[in-house]
Amino acid sequence: MKPKIIAIIPARGGSKGIPRKNIRLLAGKPLIAYTIEAASKSKYIDRAIVSTEDEEIAEISKLHSAEVIKRPNGLGEDNVTLDPVIFHAVNSIEKKEDIKYDFVLTIQPTSPLLTTETLNKTIEIMLNGDYDTLISVKDETHLYWTKKEGDFIPIYKERKNRQNLDPIYKETGAILISKRESIIEDNRIGDKIFLFEIPKEESIDIDTYQDWWIAENLLKKQTIVFRVDGDNEIGLGHIYRMITLASRMVFNHNIIFLMDYTKRLGIEKVKEYNYSIITFEGENALFRNLEKINPDIVINDILDTSKEYMLKLKNGGYFVVNFEDLGDGSEFADLVINALYENSYPPENHYYGYKYVCLRDDFFIFSKKEIQKEVKEILITFGGADPNNLTMRTLKSVEKLNLKDIFIKVVLGLGYSSREELNNYVNALKKEGFTVDVKENVKMMAKEMYNVDIVITSNGRTIYEVASVGTPCISISQNEREVRHLFIHNSRCVMDLGIAYNVSEDNIASAIRELIENYELRKEMNKKLLKFDLKGGINRVFRLIFDEYYRWKGNGRMDK
Repeated sequence: MKPKIIAIIPARGGSKGIPRKNIRLLAGKPLIAYTIEAASKSKYIDRAIVSTEDEEIAEISKLHSAEVIKRPNGLGEDNVTLDPVIFHAVNSIEKKEDIKYDFVLTIQPTSPLLTTETLNKTIEIMLNGDYDTLISVKDETHLYWTKKEGDFIPIYKERKNRQNLDPIYKETGAILISKRESIIEDNRIGDKIFLFEIPKEESIDIDTYQDWWIAENLLKKQTIVFRVDGDNEIGLGHIYRMITLASRMVFNHNIIFLMDYTKRLGIEKVKEYNYSIITFEGENALFRNLEKINPDIVINDILDTSKEYMLKLKNGGYFVVNFEDLGDGSEFADLVINALYENSYPPENHYYGYKYVCLRDDFFIFSKKEIQKEVKEILITFGGADPNNLTMRTLKSVEKLNLKDIFIKVVLGLGYSSREELNNYVNALKKEGFTVDVKENVKMMAKEMYNVDIVITSNGRTIYEVASVGTPCISISQNEREVRHLFIHNSRCVMDLGIAYNVSEDNIASAIRELIENYELRKEMNKKLLKFDLKGGINRVFRLIFDEYYRWKGNGRMDK
């Protein structure tokens, strides 16, 4: 015969820390509604009863399909424990209905993140184990002290690292299950006890406004998939942008990176930041994974998308955000952000320009750059693969200018393919008296850009990074796509030499000479660069994504 199981949810009206908390709206629902719903969905619980002396709590509980038993006013006082409250509820129902329950659950309404799945697990432990009582706990293992007769005394026996201490558990109050025979007026706990370590988020017990704030943010969590790749050919620019965006979201949302398993370089970089990664092989596998994850938001940073790909995403019911998408699929995205491009008349939900650049965290560290009269250091960095080998051409320009008194830094991209040729050339330059330092896999690019007097780079995302620190810059576009990045043209604060196939070593040398000799020009470039609020871009993007998402969700534009 199936055991009879009753759940009692004790909810009094006189809460002190947060007045009337049991019926206050938490993420859009009364606090008590969460535990009522979790209990009512359990496949084991026969009845969920709210015990209260408060009429308003009773009415709201009934609205959420809970039964209510009137608690005597004397059992609603501050100094009354839950033991007589639970005994009163169970005993009254059993006498009135001539029924006998086998197990009694106490579920507190101040644990709104408690799930039905966890409730079922705890019940199964009681059904299958030889226990009188199960109590939900959380791990609180630390070096604890107490105070006795004015003296501070350690509770631990030996000072050890936390992971080597004997575990200490704290009752969460979320769940207490006992066999019916253990429930008496002044006790609910039997002799054989099982402590169930509850999932961390579900252990939250709302007692203070801080608890409330944490619970509300956790309940509002969305699951967000970042669809992005990086390898020697693509580079890691897209990866860094998504990592930067994820770092602003991870505290309030569930973040998952969905990545092509063949693009190992990007996968390894994301692993450094300890984000969850799911890899796939082929588009069909990609969509199977999306179906399993069932995200609220999908963010693509894979350049141009196709109509077919985007329609599959939209048919999945996801809110879709695309970065730098100029493909046919962009018109089907809910939001498109193109920081590298400008558009005077963008389509609806398309946002263009420097205001939406997502700078990495290290670019927020450095203060306003001061321009020095003498140029002592020049940085050459063409990122990614540098397909036109502008690194070598720029070094040859340095040789033409005979800049032996200037320190030349070279930062290579991960896809740079002419390393042997470059190293041989650099060694030859050093023998001639030039000072050249070649670096790869630089961890803090902001420092490299900030500490030099001139940066020579391509017309990609790096331009925004240089601009954010205020270092005078020479730019060369690698391809036609980069030519369309209009920040350098509109801002007039970067020395633009045009597209690579039109730029000679003499052109580069002339631009370097002009910046070295013209202190006033460098000061003016610095002043113009620092006028742009590039560091505010990441916050604008963050707000834009969620403002549009909640607007979309509120309009019912989803089938989840």
